[in-house]
Amino acid sequence: MDRKDIDKSLKWDTEKIYKTDEDFYKDVEEVKNLIEKTKTYKGRILDSADSLYDFLKTSEKLERKFSKLGVYASLKSDEDTRVAKYQEMTKIADNLLASLAQELSFITPEILSEDYEKVQRYIEEKEELKIYDHYFEDLFRNKDHTLGENEEKIIASFSKLSQNPQNTYMIFSNADLKFPKVKKGDEEIQITDANFTNLELDSNRKFRKEVYEKYYTVYKQFENTAASLLDGEMTANNTIAKLKKFDSARKMSLFANNIDEKVYDNLVEVIHDNIEIHRDYTSLRKKVLGLDDLGFYDIYLPLVEDYNKTYTFDQAKELILKALAPLGEDYIKKAREGFDDRWFDVMENEGKRSGGYSSGSYDTEPYILLNYNDSLDSLFTTAHELGHSMHSYYTRKTQPYIYGDYSIFLAEIASTTNELLLLNYMIDHAKDEKEKAYLLNHYVNSFKSTVFRQTMFAEFELEANKLVENSMPVTAEKLNQIYHDLNVDYFGDDIEVDKYISTEWARIPHFYMFYYVFQYATGFSSAVSLSEKILHGNKEDLEKYLNFLKAGKSKYPLEVLKEAGVDMTKKDSLQKAMDVCKEKLEELKKSLEK
Repeated sequence: MDRKDIDKSLKWDTEKIYKTDEDFYKDVEEVKNLIEKTKTYKGRILDSADSLYDFLKTSEKLERKFSKLGVYASLKSDEDTRVAKYQEMTKIADNLLASLAQELSFITPEILSEDYEKVQRYIEEKEELKIYDHYFEDLFRNKDHTLGENEEKIIASFSKLSQNPQNTYMIFSNADLKFPKVKKGDEEIQITDANFTNLELDSNRKFRKEVYEKYYTVYKQFENTAASLLDGEMTANNTIAKLKKFDSARKMSLFANNIDEKVYDNLVEVIHDNIEIHRDYTSLRKKVLGLDDLGFYDIYLPLVEDYNKTYTFDQAKELILKALAPLGEDYIKKAREGFDDRWFDVMENEGKRSGGYSSGSYDTEPYILLNYNDSLDSLFTTAHELGHSMHSYYTRKTQPYIYGDYSIFLAEIASTTNELLLLNYMIDHAKDEKEKAYLLNHYVNSFKSTVFRQTMFAEFELEANKLVENSMPVTAEKLNQIYHDLNVDYFGDDIEVDKYISTEWARIPHFYMFYYVFQYATGFSSAVSLSEKILHGNKEDLEKYLNFLKAGKSKYPLEVLKEAGVDMTKKDSLQKAMDVCKEKLEELKKSLEK
């Protein structure tokens, strides 16, 4: 569809951020002025408690203003990536960020050049600074990895360059890649990133295979370009890690949220201890579908025949709100307001960014991008992204700006908890055994996609980065081989790992998010435990979960999660999730037999 033809109620309301584009440009000038004002604190940030407090408030005003205009530019650009003026806005925001990073690169080195004890004295001296206690504790963890002012300024000056691979990939994959059409009966269908999975749900195997091969042929055609872009992304991160005295890029990434690398390694180890669950599900799929040659174009097809139930967006809304009722009246009231107040950009349109996400800033409402297509996956994507936005809403409502966001490590937990609550509700209210089997298959398939698949991505990312760490060339051939071998290991012998799936890495935008993907798996595992507590626990369990949503960055993420009832430093929580998956898989087998 053309965007102009979509009903207003199905498009997010960006006018709540800026009434007109001119208001955006006014804030651009204000940000530039605030950068200059912040620079006047150079050399005197820690002159006194008052000076420190004044600096922090000025810096906060700058960050909040910049974040607001950055969100607006991003949302408008993603509405239609072909619109030049919004691409220009995004570039303006990127340039401002680069300028901000370069011009204010003196701040962290200047603060960390002083003793932590001095800052603590100021905190004791001035009441208004007490709220920053944890902030400075976290900041001073970086002392050994912070260079001098000149060195930090040089690194900051290259920030725009280091972001180029990601920005180029997003434009390349969303705007420049053109996929062919496929014929279904008398209808010609344009393949897109957004509709690919839905087309793979078609019952006609020949059609699915044609879609699959035509789709991946496009990525295969540009695999060398994709490899070069990914090489640039990884090289930038690894170079910065070395300069900042980290042992590896992974360690630098996890250090930001005070996450021990053992959490990452535990995940991979537990997955491989339970890899037979994934292989068993693949074997079940081959058996139920009655195929001698299972292919990757068969892995999206529901195992329950003729049960491709669809949901309009209005139906999805009401179903989600009923399923999330155990989270309490206040949660449901605000979630309903989110639907009614146009947090969502619902429909796919020409040029729109693919996929889905939750966005927003401390001074805006949450915003949710969807490409809704009435499928079960779209239903769960809506619940997932709403979980992100409600997490953001509660955090911003509860915490001061300095803690008004949550760490990446915690980011996927609230969203996945929403999905699991929805799924449990739908299984409990299944009308018959067929619907129950359909939903159990969705549960196991979600576990496969979110835990096993994302851990496989995490392994790929780790192995690909090792090429850079060891000064080896990053080529499409090598990346294809790594990805091929991982698919063989995860899926076993009952599926053909072909040349097309070996290039799938080229279509995964999350590889440009710097060791992000493993957190989908840890987040899902945590959500399994938390959703069980919400459904079957007591009021205290629910209160702990709501406090989790409100905690933001007031404590380290592993501590926030532990207080909610999940300790991710141990393998137990991960293994419990594996046990639940195995249990659901056995239920699915029995239900399919019935």
